[in-house]
Amino acid sequence: MGLPQPGLWLKRLWVLLEVAVHVVVGKVLLILFPDRVKRNILAMGEKTGMTRNPHFSHDNWIPTFFSTQYFWFVLKVRWQRLEDTTELGGLAPNCPVVRLSGQRCNIWEFMQGNRPLVLNFGSCTPSFMFKFDQFKRLIEDFSSIADFLVIYIEEAHASG
Repeated sequence: MGLPQPGLWLKRLWVLLEVAVHVVVGKVLLILFPDRVKRNILAMGEKTGMTRNPHFSHDNWIPTFFSTQYFWFVLKVRWQRLEDTTELGGLAPNCPVVRLSGQRCNIWEFMQGNRPLVLNFGSCTPSFMFKFDQFKRLIEDFSSIADFLVIYIEEAHASG
């Protein structure tokens, strides 16, 4: 694979600084003004519909914002995005995935001929689970002309 381009290292350093400042400022605000931060996060949840989910409990995930696990997850995702490339109307990258059975494969292996493959990326967050029934209806309505694949992504908050 070789070493990344010198410009990529500078971009990664900049992203590291951005994420570190974001997490530190967020953590300080969460400590100093917990009610205000909670209201802001809940307001964001209102915009996404997350708080309409009957299984939503802000007490389970608000404390995980700005944690060490959150920092490493956001940093990893932001660094990966620096290298992501695709073109409008082009093929999706043939990323490696792991089946529920544990078998490793690539996304393109799920393509069948010229049928479109609809990818739905998500994790067991309240907003994703709340809208999952809508995705299932899409599958029911269009399974005769397209294939569908749900790709579980790593969550940015502590579990359990």
